[in-house]
Amino acid sequence: MDGIGTSNQRLLDMVNIRRKWYLEKPEIFFPWRIPCTVNALLVVDGLDFGMGDFGLSAFVDVLKNDGRSYVKFNLTLAHLQSGVSDEAVQVGAPGIARSIKGFVFDDPNHFTSTMYDEVWLFGVETNFHNGLFPNRSANPSRYPADRLGDGELDALTAHMNRGGGIFATGDHGTLGKALCGSIDRVRNMRHWQDFGSGEVNMSGPRRNDSNQVGHDPGSQFSDQSDDIPQRLDLKLYSTPVGVLREARYPHPVMCSRLGRIDVFPDHPHEGECREPSNLSGTCRDGTPEYPNSSLASPEIVATGHVPAGNTASAGNGSFLKQATQAHTFGVVSTYDGHRVSSGNVSIGRIVCDSTWHHFVNVNLIGVVEGAGFDDFVGTPGTHTSKHDGFLSSPAGRAALDKIKEYYVNVGVWIAPADKISCMNSRLWWELIFADRIVEATLTEFTKPWKEISLHQLYLIGVHARDVIGRHAGACQSLAWILPEIDLIWIELRPWIDPWGPLDPKRLKDPVLPWFDPQPLLDIAIGGAVAALREAFPAVPKADVLDGQSIEIVRKATSVTLGRALKALGNEVKSIDELMASGRKRISG
Repeated sequence: MDGIGTSNQRLLDMVNIRRKWYLEKPEIFFPWRIPCTVNALLVVDGLDFGMGDFGLSAFVDVLKNDGRSYVKFNLTLAHLQSGVSDEAVQVGAPGIARSIKGFVFDDPNHFTSTMYDEVWLFGVETNFHNGLFPNRSANPSRYPADRLGDGELDALTAHMNRGGGIFATGDHGTLGKALCGSIDRVRNMRHWQDFGSGEVNMSGPRRNDSNQVGHDPGSQFSDQSDDIPQRLDLKLYSTPVGVLREARYPHPVMCSRLGRIDVFPDHPHEGECREPSNLSGTCRDGTPEYPNSSLASPEIVATGHVPAGNTASAGNGSFLKQATQAHTFGVVSTYDGHRVSSGNVSIGRIVCDSTWHHFVNVNLIGVVEGAGFDDFVGTPGTHTSKHDGFLSSPAGRAALDKIKEYYVNVGVWIAPADKISCMNSRLWWELIFADRIVEATLTEFTKPWKEISLHQLYLIGVHARDVIGRHAGACQSLAWILPEIDLIWIELRPWIDPWGPLDPKRLKDPVLPWFDPQPLLDIAIGGAVAALREAFPAVPKADVLDGQSIEIVRKATSVTLGRALKALGNEVKSIDELMASGRKRISG
């Protein structure tokens, strides 16, 4: 006992128990928090999900334990090799729904087009007939050496064309080509083999070496394992008019509760993402690969920089690579299939990454001391951050927090449209029981929501979007309301959606910001929140959360927008009168 007293010690014990329950049983404190389940399949062919340098255990831990109120990832871990250890696929690990060895996409016990919401692919191999995949090499007509089998590729195309998402990555050169390089759409969004003047090779001057010089003198290979990230340039988006014109949002996968995700782990030879030059191809099932490409096409949303002069030495100064030439390269590419459709179903979204080194342990939590990738075995003066990675400093942990946000963002963004709709509905419940919103609505709570002033609804809406931004990210605070606007007033969408296609006429002749639609949006949100608070003044039972709540949101949004438009019309009349008097005076 340090003198705080027996009574205070009991209270301190209570605090510790409460913190534990907050992490493990949040529904005790927040009974409305019922996250939507996203079934995710994670597939490797040469990496694994273990604790080693080239394991994905840290990444998997992030997806398992992120703890957001609106999404929970139900993870299946699969390895194409059948001879790997149980640890390599986390057999029996808490939070893992299923572990599969010897995985194939054309076995209905392993995979069907409707079994998973999203598929994550981390490719290493270039040859599936190298002795590590006996189930494939024994049946070469079904499973070729250099790619997935026809039945497997067909299954993945069907998965995408019914709305399922895909994430895919490899590394430099042809690493990952066998797993990912023949999949529809994915094949065109990343370079799965070298091109040009050794742009994605391992040692030439044009390699994609994003390593930042670390704490030790010079440029070492192991700088990839320290606490210094690479910096990214992000593609920024804005609407043609209003306040959102200047907001300059990044893509949703690069936008977080912590701001823009502008840092990534670094690596001496990354792959490269790209935008396809030809959008007229067809999928294996005969459907267009990129239908209605004016509405959605693959795009680079994050770009990396290669500094001049990196040599990435190893072994205490030996094994120097050629000094790099400064250039840039695509780090993340995306395709928003939800904006187009195949039949009556939206196409799945896709994210590609330049390298799985943005996910493996050696680039996140440091190199295993004394192991093969430790450059300085037995050499004094090695900076300790290379053995603890981003965990070794406050700045490193801040970078890691942003990187973790990227992982979850990808999982949320590539989820099918119905799962995203579910997640959006959960955010409404987070809003109406948030302390700030309760306080804001209580001042007018004696009135029916239809009688609350537009100004008060506007203030509630501003608070609501800020709460969502802090809870799910600034981009989500806008993206979350867009589907409801589509159902009520679809013509408003281009005015408030920064990520939608821009009218070429507006690009050529930009519209001046005479009109700002943001207050309309905030008033609509405020009306929906007030209506929900009126309908559910106390936390309802779990089985009430789905169903009538979304109907309340849509009705309130529609009614409130109608009130706002009437008020706006009166303002426009005043402006017309002002303009008329101005024209009369100026022309006179």
